[in-house]
Formats: sequence, structure tokens, C-alpha cells
Amino acid sequence: MNKTDRINTMMRYINNRQYFTIRELMTQFNVSRSTVIRDLNTIQELGMPLTASVGRDGGYAVLQNQLLPAVQFNSEELKALFVSFLATLNTQLPYLQNRNTLTEKLVAIASQAQQDNLLTLQELLVFDHTNPRNPKLTELTDYAPALLKPLLNACLTTRQLILTTATTTQTVWIRHVFSRQANWYVDAWDLTGHRLVQIAIDRLTAVAPVAQEEILQPAAIEAAIKQAQPQPNVKLTLDADAIQQWHNHPHPTAALQYQDAFQQTAILECRVAPTDLQQLTDFSRWYLYLGAGACIVQAPTPLITILKQTAQRLLAQLPQ
Repeated sequence: MNKTDRINTMMRYINNRQYFTIRELMTQFNVSRSTVIRDLNTIQELGMPLTASVGRDGGYAVLQNQLLPAVQFNSEELKALFVSFLATLNTQLPYLQNRNTLTEKLVAIASQAQQDNLLTLQELLVFDHTNPRNPKLTELTDYAPALLKPLLNACLTTRQLILTTATTTQTVWIRHVFSRQANWYVDAWDLTGHRLVQIAIDRLTAVAPVAQEEILQPAAIEAAIKQAQPQPNVKLTLDADAIQQWHNHPHPTAALQYQDAFQQTAILECRVAPTDLQQLTDFSRWYLYLGAGACIVQAPTPLITILKQTAQRLLAQLPQ
């Protein structure tokens, strides 16, 4: 362990204790007495307030209600964090305002030379969703549905929620929250209707937790889902190009079954509700996105019909 890592670890070690001795630190970090004293001096210079007591049982203590000094990042760590934030702009992720303020804080703690490097990186890097004329611009399309953040915050307390739209109210257990083609959805188990449902988050008008006395045990919900799990009714084969497209926008609930050691061919099996027009439309658009390398082996008739209608419409739009 180098000196920087040792001091960072030591700061957290002593911050979690009301009282400590030099001998305790010597044993814990396997260093000499003089090294511990030098490290403690460095820690005090960094801003951690220590008090010392003398005598045979003397030692050190941290002043109460004091915080550790701010985390320090080196240049490469700053670049990594900054580029990560750039890559998440204009991808309709939640907590947009928090990402923006975090980026500002990263720039604020950087030196002038580091700031210049970060701004140069911002000008150089252009992601798929970046506005090429103004890389610094956050597109209006980056703003996620209004209830996405409240929904996620509610799920951190309980995943059994009451979801309200303009036409229905459903009591559900949230399985996944996913994004597909710039739209956010809830994949959930309807606790009343005992079926799997997908709800577009931009259709939600209210999110509320289920009353504490009505909450079901997760094991019971999982057992009900397993018992009612419908069989797949869609089967696709994918070549290497389609697999690459899938990696960019994977199916939210189904995994690829690779057919060779080099992962150049795969099978995808999932289920689309034949009577749900929204699911059929969304899946057809996603299937077309995968490209010519995705071939349908099995699919419900309504899905085939929508795909044929889409293909005919596209053919009719081509110039003669």
C-alpha cells in the first residue's frame, strides 16, 4: 500500500473511532512509529482535526461532528468522470439536474490546466446523441418523463406501488424500469390482475406506495410470477450485425442465447402480447432497428401483420 492509499484508509479508520493510539495504528497498518506520526501530521494538514492526550494511556481522538476533507481526484480520474457525464447527456436519463450540478462541481475542483483539458475533451468527443454543432448543448429530448424520478425514488422504499394513468389505476410490483427507443417503461406484475404488464411512464399521472398493511411478501410474488409466466411466442435469429445492434438497445427482459463460441450468431426468445397494440408496435419498431441480420422464426400473427404493413408503407414511399 503506497502512502496516499495508506493515508486515505487511515483517515477513514480513525474517523470511525472515538479514540485511537499510535500503537493501534502501527499494528493495523504494519508501519513504524515514526511513519504513523508523519501520517498523522499529514492528516491534520489535510484538515482532519485531531486532539491528543498525554500519559501512559494517552492517544488521539477526532473532534466530534467534523467531516472528512473533500475527496481529491487526480487528472485521469477527473477525465474519466467528466467523460462519463458527457456520455450520459441527451440520453433521457433521470436525475438530469443532479448530473449537471455534478459536472459543474467536477470542473470547480479542477485546476486551471485540468479545466482546460476537460473543456478540450468536451469539444473533441462527439457521441451518437451529441449535437455536433454544439456539444455543450443539452437537448430538450434529454428530459425524462416527469414521474420517472419519483417512481425510482419510491422503488427504493418499496417496489409495490399504485400506478395511476388517465384511464386506469393498477397495484403492481415493479420488476424493471427500462428505456427503449427514447421512451421509458415499467415492467411490472399486476398484483390484482395477476399478469405481467408494461406501462409507458409518460402516461403516468401519479405514483404512490402500497399501504404497509397490504404489502405482500416478495417470495409470494415471485412464486405467482413463475407460475403464471407465459411461454415465449416470438423467436428471432441474429447474425453479428444484429447482435451489435442488440447490444446498443437490448431487449428489456430477454437475453440472447449465443449459438457459437465467438458469439457471432444468437437466438432471442421473448413474448409479445398479441392483443396489446402498443407492445406490438414497439416490438415491430425495435425489430426493424435490429436490421436485416435479424430474422423471425416464430411470431404471433398480429405482429407479422404490423411488420408487413410497415414494409408496404416504406416501399410505397420509395421514389420510382
